[in-house]
Amino acid sequence: MAPVSTFRAYRYTRDAELDEIAQLINTCRAADNLENRTSATRLQENFADPEFDITCDLRLWRNSTGDLVAAAALWQLMPEQMVLGRLEFEIHPQVCKDGLVDDVLTWAEQRLRETGQDKTLPIVLHSACRDSLPGRQSLLTQSGFTPERYFFRLQRSLHPPIPFPQIPDGWRIRSVDSQKDARAWVDMFNQTFVDHWNHHPMTVEAFYYYETLSTYTPTLNRVIETPDGQLVTFCVSQIDPERNARLGLKEGHVCLLGTRRGYRRLGLARSLLLESLQQLKAAGMETATIGVDAQNPLGALGLYESIGFQKVRSSTVFRKTVAR
Repeated sequence: MAPVSTFRAYRYTRDAELDEIAQLINTCRAADNLENRTSATRLQENFADPEFDITCDLRLWRNSTGDLVAAAALWQLMPEQMVLGRLEFEIHPQVCKDGLVDDVLTWAEQRLRETGQDKTLPIVLHSACRDSLPGRQSLLTQSGFTPERYFFRLQRSLHPPIPFPQIPDGWRIRSVDSQKDARAWVDMFNQTFVDHWNHHPMTVEAFYYYETLSTYTPTLNRVIETPDGQLVTFCVSQIDPERNARLGLKEGHVCLLGTRRGYRRLGLARSLLLESLQQLKAAGMETATIGVDAQNPLGALGLYESIGFQKVRSSTVFRKTVAR
C-alpha cells in the first residue's frame, strides 16, 4: 500500500503567497546550481498571462507546520492535435521528493483531464529539465515520462565584428508599433511557426500581454517590412538588468526569431539577427544568448553557428501521455 502523503495541497488565494513561492523557487534553483532566479513581481507578471488561470493552474503544497514545500504551475496549450500541458514545478530540497512528485503529477493530470473531457484528443503532459540535473530527469522517467525533444542554449561574444545586415532594396528594418502592427505581427508569428513542433497559435491579447512584461523593450522588437508594408521577419530580444547585476554579466537574450512562409531562404532571418546583435552591443552588452530546438526543421542551429554562436548547455522536454 502506498504511503499516505503528509502534505496538503492548496489553491493560490492571495498575493502575499508570491513571496513564499519566489523564495521556494530560488532555494531549489540554488540547490541545483542554476543561475536563474525569480521574484514576487516576476511571478505576478508570469501568472497574469491571459491563458493562465491562477486559481486552477497553480497549486501549492504545505507541510504539517504550514511551510511551503512545493509549487506547480500548469501552462495549458492547444495545438490542434492534442490537449497539451507544460508543467513547471519545484519541491524543496529538504523534502523527500518521491511522494510529492506523485502528488504534483496527479494534480496536473487531473487538471488536464478537466480541460480535455469534452474533446476526443490525446491528453499529453510535458515537463522540461536541464541535462545537468540527472536526478530530476530520473524522477520524471520513473514517473512515466520519456524524452521527446532536445533544446540548446547558445552564446556569442559581441566583441568580434558583427557583419552588417543585407536586405533587398526598398525593404526596411524597423521597430514594432504595437498599436498599428499588433494584428499583422500576430499573423506573421502564426504563419512562421505553424509548421514547428507543437505550435500554439498566438492571439492579439497575448501580444499585448507580452508588451507589459518588465523585460520587454519596444526598440528590441524588430521586423523586416516589404515595400508594400507586409511584415515578413521578426526578432525580439531582451535585456534583464536584475539578472545581469546579480551575475555580474552584460548579456542580452534573443527570445524569438523567424520568417513567415513564402519569404524563407532569402537571408532575412540572418540579417535581422545580425541587426539585433548590433543593437544589444550598442546597449552595452558583451554577450548574447539564443535558444534553439535541436530538431528545428529549417536549419536554425546551423544559422546560429554560422554567425558565431556556440552551445553552452542543453535541456530535454519529457512527455507523458495521460489519455489517448
